[in-house]
Amino acid sequence: MHPLIGRFLNLEAARETLRKEKAGEPLDAEEQLFIAAASAHPHERAELLGVSGRKLASDAQASLVLLATHTAARAIAQDSKLGAATAKAREALTSEGSSEEETEAFIAAILLEEAFGYEEEVDTFDAAFVEEALTEVPALAALTREGVDALMVRFSEKGATETERTARAHIAKSLFDIAWSEGPTPINPEHMDQLVESEIADQSEEVQEARLRATVELLQLLSQQGLIGPMRLSRLRAQIGDEDA
Repeated sequence: MHPLIGRFLNLEAARETLRKEKAGEPLDAEEQLFIAAASAHPHERAELLGVSGRKLASDAQASLVLLATHTAARAIAQDSKLGAATAKAREALTSEGSSEEETEAFIAAILLEEAFGYEEEVDTFDAAFVEEALTEVPALAALTREGVDALMVRFSEKGATETERTARAHIAKSLFDIAWSEGPTPINPEHMDQLVESEIADQSEEVQEARLRATVELLQLLSQQGLIGPMRLSRLRAQIGDEDA
């Protein structure tokens, strides 16, 4: 978890920063980033200011998460190790027509995944994984609907048997529908869980084996295309129980 997500997921810290800004008190560099994120999201800012007590309703909790992750997204743009990769990711998204708000949300989603998407300790920040995820963005941003369709056809046709081709076509369509229904984004553990639950878990042993094998082979193809980095590939394969991950 990025340190600024950890800091501003604390309701008291977030509200104290908003109070200081309103009172005109000096803000440290991290607080200034939080205020910038809050100013860009007035609805979420209002949600936090309207909270009474320490127990958060779901809407307020969602607002807190959004502001914390967007604060971290602004921070990594200034980071000596992640700044260059962040800049390239942002440029790729905006060049393909994403708005500033959409671009910020895309980067924030990567940080949210790093913080909560895996079983690793949330007290540490996996900067290497975030950097890899950022390097995936240009290929994802450039991927069109036609490109996705072509990728699916190419993958499906490479099956050695009719059974394999059927499994490949089914898995590719299902995963792309789950993960990319609103445009290509990093494939994450939640996508894999949905795929396994809806398309693999309740099938016969033969179909399960064919579809699991097709899933691994699809992930490997996406990695070869630069759409999935090596660390993500290993994590996603482990997510579906691939012993060779």
